Amino acid sequence: MRSLFRVLVGIAVLIFLFLVRRLQQIRKVQRLERFHGCEPSHSERNRFRYDFLGIIKALELAFNFRCRTSLPYTNALFKKYGETYVSNVFTYRLIFTCNANNTRHLLSTAFADYDSSPLRKPMFKPITPHGIFTLDGAGWKKSREQLRSRLSNLRRIIELDSCERHFQAFLRHVPAHGRAFDVQSCVFALALDMQTAFSLGESVDALDFSQSHEKKRFLADLIFVKERIVQDGFRGPLRAFYPKRRFIQACQRSRQYVMGCLARSSSGENTEKDISDSADQALSILLANDSMSTALSGLFYCLCQDQRVVRKLRANIIETVGLKPPTWGQLGSLRYVRHVIHETMRLFPAVVLNARVANKDSTLPHGGGVDGNSPILVQKGEIVVFSTWARHRLGKDFGENPEQFYPERWEKLSGDMTGFIPFNKGPRSCPGRKFALRSGSGGCLVNTEAEHYAMIVLTYLVVRVFQTFSKVSNYNTQPWTERISMTLENENGVLIGLS
Repeated sequence: MRSLFRVLVGIAVLIFLFLVRRLQQIRKVQRLERFHGCEPSHSERNRFRYDFLGIIKALELAFNFRCRTSLPYTNALFKKYGETYVSNVFTYRLIFTCNANNTRHLLSTAFADYDSSPLRKPMFKPITPHGIFTLDGAGWKKSREQLRSRLSNLRRIIELDSCERHFQAFLRHVPAHGRAFDVQSCVFALALDMQTAFSLGESVDALDFSQSHEKKRFLADLIFVKERIVQDGFRGPLRAFYPKRRFIQACQRSRQYVMGCLARSSSGENTEKDISDSADQALSILLANDSMSTALSGLFYCLCQDQRVVRKLRANIIETVGLKPPTWGQLGSLRYVRHVIHETMRLFPAVVLNARVANKDSTLPHGGGVDGNSPILVQKGEIVVFSTWARHRLGKDFGENPEQFYPERWEKLSGDMTGFIPFNKGPRSCPGRKFALRSGSGGCLVNTEAEHYAMIVLTYLVVRVFQTFSKVSNYNTQPWTERISMTLENENGVLIGLS
């Protein structure tokens, strides 16, 4: 009896301590909310009233990812709850937002309050242990500056003659007489060839019909690693229960291949650590290389359904540039080409969902209260998920019918507007966002941080395609279906003809 009494007393003490600690947390939250003027946000609590652990929500997220319906699913929830709402996933309080000011706050204003490596590090460490995807703080700044230095002279990095050679390799995959082909797979290979030539010193030759076995293996490993990283991101803590042997082996082979390329291209003076650091940078670029292919495949998907834009685009190119390959000076004067690319990146952003973890108690400026205009509290360790896809397609700041493809809307919009996030913004924005395209007037510069260096390559390739072809035929028989990898693709491919 005495031992049973002691057990009961011990349990009672534990319960009491738990309740005291919980009460202290509640009071702390209330004090912080009063101090910052915060109000409660809309919540999914009523949908999952008895799911205290957030298991059903986690299964719902996994189900939609598996069914390729994550994007319409999240858009439907934003329409139901507003631009910011709270949910519970595996006991974690997750804040979902597509509010433009909240996103700017996360990426710029309160950048120091939020980290990304706690979410990314377990997934990226096997392939880039010291890359920008696995670091925060001083380590991230150092890695970032190394990448910036590589991208500091774009005229040296991007040789238009090299762009032309890659374009000619792409043309060899275009069937004659407007017959159907999957342009998505071709532009993915094109982007990979251009990125590897820059980051490794040699191309992976994805467009070459006689590509070597070693390069084919590297390409297959890289694609598998990308897909597994994204799958693990959606699985969350459940990823610990999935086998990782094949993933680790693919990471090791990919890293060995990259280090071999870098060793061959070095002067021989670099140490093994230098090459390893360079491999982290190169792999960081290659893991994110699909932003260009996402834009190009999305562009062709839109254009094959809108011949009006095709005619206007080609006419603008021929009138401004003629039929010869464009020069650096001409690339900045193609306003309508830029409008078409911006509209494509709005509808098909490379990164559709992203997240940050609060490293201290902080706030978001919008989402609280009945009207959603009051701040909300974000406690240390809580996760904020922001949707670029939803912002671009639901945001009223893009004018009427934001889900429709209409390049002319950019005559009144700017590429650096708050709600437009094709490459992220703030200090963690894509390191290539350096180039400033000159406006058609030839005068003022567009915000230098608003354009990704890929805009140069994208503009060049679009010009060359529509100098060569005047018609884009639509052979797609299935609807556009999401495939979320490191960036965004169409599960069914993009079937077009060029003539």
